[in-house]
Amino acid sequence: MRRMVMAGVALTLVAASACGRSGATASATGDDTLTLSIGNAHTGWDLASAALGDNIQYYEPVFDSLVRLDPKARPHPNLATSWSYDRDRTALTMRLRKDVRFTDGTALDATAVRKSLLHTREGTNEAAGKLRAIDSVEVVNPRTVAIHLSAPDPQLVVNLGDPSGMIASPRDLTAKGGPVGSGPYVLDKAATTNGSTYAFTRNPDYWNPKAYPFDKIVIKNISDPTARLNALLSGQVDWARITPQTAQYAKGRGLEVRAHADSVEGLYIWDRTGRIVPALGKVKVRQALNHAFDRKTIVEKLNLGYATATSQMATAGSTWYEKSLESDYAYDPAKARKLLAEAGYPHGFTVTMPDVSSVAPGQQVVMVQALEDIGIKVKVDKIPFTRLFTALQSGEYPMSWFKLQSGQPWDFIQSELAKGAAWNPAKDFDPRLNRMIDKAQRARGAAQTAAFREINSYLQDNAFNAPWDVLDAVQGNSKKIEVTPRAFVSAVPIYDMAPAG
Repeated sequence: MRRMVMAGVALTLVAASACGRSGATASATGDDTLTLSIGNAHTGWDLASAALGDNIQYYEPVFDSLVRLDPKARPHPNLATSWSYDRDRTALTMRLRKDVRFTDGTALDATAVRKSLLHTREGTNEAAGKLRAIDSVEVVNPRTVAIHLSAPDPQLVVNLGDPSGMIASPRDLTAKGGPVGSGPYVLDKAATTNGSTYAFTRNPDYWNPKAYPFDKIVIKNISDPTARLNALLSGQVDWARITPQTAQYAKGRGLEVRAHADSVEGLYIWDRTGRIVPALGKVKVRQALNHAFDRKTIVEKLNLGYATATSQMATAGSTWYEKSLESDYAYDPAKARKLLAEAGYPHGFTVTMPDVSSVAPGQQVVMVQALEDIGIKVKVDKIPFTRLFTALQSGEYPMSWFKLQSGQPWDFIQSELAKGAAWNPAKDFDPRLNRMIDKAQRARGAAQTAAFREINSYLQDNAFNAPWDVLDAVQGNSKKIEVTPRAFVSAVPIYDMAPAG
């Protein structure tokens, strides 16, 4: 890249005195209240429509999950006290905790778990997608369920620690009257404004109150990152996602700032078959794209160090990561142009890409510039942000800037590589990859790890995407609370937040 153009970050910060002390401040609602700010809009209380990521914080106060995940994303007993697979790993038997009731008085038993899981599975959002392998749920006895799978799902138990495994009352699975779960809190409807503020008070009958030390939870939906930072600085909220561009400022104002590996960002190539742009069907063209980006400069100048340069889709620290792959695609525009010429495109080609400047302005500038530096002409299509995800998933654009989490290999495969994956508009395009996925799905232990790494190497060799870096999830919190992030995801469970000291 000849130069790095950075989009400016405008901040309009409120005075610290407007709502109390900055930084080490008690919540505006009191010391017994934890107030969070989430940028994502709430998708409704019906678990069949539940999204993941930071959205889990909306659901966690009212719905309890079958398992609980620790900071390393390892499952531990929760509503399910124990579990085991059969020999073929297509039947997961779970023993349930006794004496748990939903807030409408209904007992939590195997029938309730069966109805809730099957209902969530029928949805179309992310939580439902994690349950696609479930074929049926059998009530063995009131305290035991057997979850039967159409094929092994290496990630199922872990996914049952998120909204996919949360259980709603069988009396109101669609939550038409509001959420009814067995979680640590109940929705305070009088203090809740849909689309803006959600308030929760303690469920006096919750079986594990020590896991949730706050008497009240308040969640504010604030989509604008500057407004979120202002709310954090002024003491209106105790925790919020912030940007790399504002992290140092937040630290200087006395806030705690944490960052951990989250998602792989870069140029995602959706049209690997060359249906829209024939050039993208050629491996050498996709390899050329990987040599076009100065990853180190992107990390340092664009993401201000809150990222780690990478040229592979697997996140460092995950089971399928291979350090040796990091040297495959060095920044080399001359080599990129040579590969394009060898593929039959000595003068490059033209590609239409969606404008992502509303969510990633710096990335948009860097991406277009890098591609044009190797002879690829980019036509930027001004598309409303509200249409972006649908357009990408439907294969409307051949490639774009994007980011996806890839710390859990099976989740990534199911999200971007499998035939019916939400982020695989090319669908069933690579029989060899399909066979590799089937092998990994049925393998166990070390053999499964080896199979996942084989897939990672295959993605690298065939340049499925052109990753730049693993972005950090950057979060700020007041010194009133202590926060323990979870590996590989942006979300921080509420049970991993506690009063400081």
